[in-house]
Amino acid sequence: TPTHLRPVGGMTALHVAASHPHCADASDELVRALLDAGADSDAVDGERMKPIHAAAAVGRVGVVETLLERTTRDDGVAEGDWNASGVQKIVQEKLRAMGIGTTRGGTGGGTGDGDDAEKRKHWAGAEGGPDDEPPYVAKGASDADAAAAKKRAGDEAFVKGADADAIAAYDASLAADDSNAKVWANRAAAKLRQGSHASARRDAKIAREIEPTYVKAWYREGLALTELGDFEGAAMAFFEGMQIDGDNKELKRGFDAAIARGRKAHLAGGGGK
Repeated sequence: TPTHLRPVGGMTALHVAASHPHCADASDELVRALLDAGADSDAVDGERMKPIHAAAAVGRVGVVETLLERTTRDDGVAEGDWNASGVQKIVQEKLRAMGIGTTRGGTGGGTGDGDDAEKRKHWAGAEGGPDDEPPYVAKGASDADAAAAKKRAGDEAFVKGADADAIAAYDASLAADDSNAKVWANRAAAKLRQGSHASARRDAKIAREIEPTYVKAWYREGLALTELGDFEGAAMAFFEGMQIDGDNKELKRGFDAAIARGRKAHLAGGGGK
């Protein structure tokens, strides 16, 4: 069963792909991939905004046009007004009501980079990850030497395929120092091999919260989300990893696999608009 985990404000991965600054260069491509994977283009965030509105809020006209084909027309909007400029007008009105301002490139005119940055902060505030769970706050090291020794023991057990022993050693390492992203990510890998996907996902998420540029954490979170059936969230995790290491073939394979499996599940369920 898909988890459909969401980031802060109820935004889905599709909201993030449509509006997040990190996704700007590949936004349209990523949005299309997520749609193919079964992402819900009609999902709303905490402000009752759809991904198409998020894209319009940061002036991504191409993404708006892509989403027009897959998004149900807003209530009260005439069919003739359901186009890129019409959506931008809708969003301008909503942003004004929220006290944020108008969109860059909108028919009402931009109000400057400061307002645009404010809109981006609002619409792309999901940088923390794909759910509403608060970030993990590490306590730090109480016994660094013991933590390092237990990590080595865990790594050795993992290489031998003794996953239960590896997890026990990583547990002990984290009890002595919970600030090491590599230990969290390694425990996630052991849990993935055991089939404990939800727990593995949590460990991987904590790892990349502690060390956001640690690619293995994003990769293992993507693997866990794929196995949990959250193909949209998995694709976003792999995508975030690729922003750090664009040449990483494992991340690319994971991204492609998540999209393919999501599309297959979507079509099997009679999805599509």
